[in-house]
Amino acid sequence: MTETTELIIGKSIFSEQKFKTVTVIFIALLFFILPIASLKVGIPGDEPIDAQYGKEALKFYSSFGKDKSFISFSALNNQTFPYQKYYGALFEASSVKFADIFRTPLYPTRHVLIALCGAVIILFTALFTAELAGWLAALVAVLLLASSPTFIGHSFFNSKDIPMAMGFIISFYFFVKLLKNLPVFSIGTIIGCITGIAVTVGIRIGGLLLLSFLVVFLLYFLSDRDEIRKQLFSSAKNILKFVSVIFLISVTGSLLGFLCYPNFFVTGFSHITEALAIANNFPVKIWMLFKGELINSSVIPRDYLLVFMGITFPLTVIAGLIIYFVFQIAEYKKFTWQNFILIYSILFLFLYVSITRQFIYNGWRHVLFIYPIMISAAAIGYKQIYFFLKNAASRLTLIVLFSVMFGRIFLWMYTNHPYEYIYFNEIIGGVKGAYGNYDTDYQQLAASASYDWLKNSPIYKTDTAKNKILLTNNIALMCMKQNKGDSVTPVESSFLYMNLRPMNYGIYSTIFLDKEMINNFFPPKGVIHTEQVDGVPLSVVIKRENDFLVKGKFYFDNTQLDSAFYYLQKAFEYDNNDFRLWPTLAHCYYLKGYPSHAMEMCSQYLHFFPEDTFALNEAAKIQIAIEESKKQK
Repeated sequence: MTETTELIIGKSIFSEQKFKTVTVIFIALLFFILPIASLKVGIPGDEPIDAQYGKEALKFYSSFGKDKSFISFSALNNQTFPYQKYYGALFEASSVKFADIFRTPLYPTRHVLIALCGAVIILFTALFTAELAGWLAALVAVLLLASSPTFIGHSFFNSKDIPMAMGFIISFYFFVKLLKNLPVFSIGTIIGCITGIAVTVGIRIGGLLLLSFLVVFLLYFLSDRDEIRKQLFSSAKNILKFVSVIFLISVTGSLLGFLCYPNFFVTGFSHITEALAIANNFPVKIWMLFKGELINSSVIPRDYLLVFMGITFPLTVIAGLIIYFVFQIAEYKKFTWQNFILIYSILFLFLYVSITRQFIYNGWRHVLFIYPIMISAAAIGYKQIYFFLKNAASRLTLIVLFSVMFGRIFLWMYTNHPYEYIYFNEIIGGVKGAYGNYDTDYQQLAASASYDWLKNSPIYKTDTAKNKILLTNNIALMCMKQNKGDSVTPVESSFLYMNLRPMNYGIYSTIFLDKEMINNFFPPKGVIHTEQVDGVPLSVVIKRENDFLVKGKFYFDNTQLDSAFYYLQKAFEYDNNDFRLWPTLAHCYYLKGYPSHAMEMCSQYLHFFPEDTFALNEAAKIQIAIEESKKQK
C-alpha cells in the first residue's frame, strides 16, 4: 500500500517527498493555529469538575498520598463527585501543574494544552497513514482531519476524549511500525508503543482495549507473513524474545497508565476492576435529545452511534469511507494486513457498541479515539479512486469536488468559531435541520459568551439593582463569580422553573428540553441577546421585566387568593405563553368559580406535561365542578 506515487496536475509533478513536505508544513501551522484559536473558547459544563479533580489529584501526589480529598471531592456549589476517581488524572493534574509553574489562568491553559493534543493527533494520523499508504494519503488525511468540525471543536476543550484519542493514534502508529520491523525489535518502537498505551490508559481505563488490538493485529499479520512467522518461531529463544517484548509493552504501558490514577495507590489492583465496571455502566445518567425525543443515556438505541456519525461527519469523510470500503470489496483478493488493521478497528467499534449498547454521552465523542483511524481509511479511499481514474478530466473533477467541499467546511468553521463541535452536515440540513431534534451546544460553550456579553452590555452597566441574581441552567457559570470577581450571583435553575424564582437576568440554552418544548417555548420572552449559529439560538440572555409570576406564586402558596389571582392575571397578560403559570392560574380560576377557564388552562398545560401530578389532580377536580355545574342547570 505504500508504493511510490506521483500526482500529475497540469505540467507539475508532485512526488512523495513533496507531499511529505507540504504535509509537514500544514501540520506545523496547526500547532500554532489550534492553541491560539482555543483561547476564544468558553468554559464547557464538565470542565469545572475536571479541573477540580486535577487539583485534588495533584494534592494527593504532592502529599505522597496523605491528602485523599480526590476520593469524593466537591465542586460547583459543594456538589460531590465520587466517580471522578475512576478517570485517569494524567491530563487533569498535568494541566494544573503546568498552570502553576507558568502562572497562567487554569482554563485557558487547559484549552491550549488540549489544542496541542489535537495537533499531535493530526501529526500521528499523518504518520500512521503514511506508513500504510504513503504521503499523498497522509496529506489527504491531514486535510480531512483539519476540516472535521466535531474533532476540531473538541480539540479546544475536551480534556478526556482528545488526549485519549492522542494516545490511541500514537499507539496505532507504533503498532504498525512494530509489525513492519518484525522480526527485528526496535527500542524506539517499543518505547513508542509503551508511551501510547500509557497515555491512553492514563486518561481512561478503556485504553486497555489497545492490548486486544495489539494481539489481534499481531495474529493476523503473522498469519499473513509465513517467512516472518517462521523466523520468530524458529527456536525457543526467538519465541521467548517475541513473547517477552509483547508482554513488556502491554504490562509496562498499562502499569504506567495506572499510576495516573490516585485511586490505584489507595485500593490497588481492585481499582482496575471497579473502574472497568463503572466505565461499562456509569452511574451518572443524563437526558439527551435524539430524533426529537429526550432519551436516557442508560438506554441508548442501537442506531444511536451510526446516526450521529452519519449526520455530523463531513461529507468529504463519508464519501472517502464509502470509496474505501467499495474498493476493498471490489479488490478483496488484494486484501492486506494494512487493510485488516483499518477495517477491523472500525467494524469492531460499531459491533461492540451496538451489541453491548455501550454507555455513550452526546453523539460520538466517547469513541472519538477511533476517528483518526476512519480518517486514514477515507484518505486512502481518495488515493485509490484518484489512481483508478485514468482520464485527466475525471481526476481534475475529483480534485475540484474535494476542494469545494473542503473549502465550504473550512469557511463554516471559520464563521462559527468557537462552536465547531456542534456541526451537522447537509444530510440533516445543517444545524438548522438538527435544531429541536438533536442536542446542539450540549457543553453550553455559548453560555460563557453570553455571560461576557451581559457584563459588558450597557443594559447591565447602567443597572442600579443591588445583589443581582443570574439564573442559569449552566453549572459552569457557577465558576464565573470566583474567577472574575463579578457582583452578580449565579444560581442554578432549570429552564422549567425559571420564571418561578427571583431573577434579574438569566442565561439559558436548550439542554434537556425536547423538541416540543424547544419549538413552543424557546427562546422565552425577555431575551436581550442571543448567541447563535446558522440562525439557531445556542444561548440566550434574558432580562426580567417584572416579577408578577413570582409574586402570584408567593401569594398562592400563602393562600392569599385575591392577591395571587391579581398577579397571575398580570403575568398572563404579559406573557400568555408562559407555561409555568398555567396550572396555578387554573387553580385560581377554579376557586373563583370559573371552571371552564380553569379547564382550558389545565388542559393546555397537560398537553406539554401529561404526567404532572398537581395538574392532573386539578383537572380531575375541575372536571367534577364542571359536571356538577351542568347538573344544576
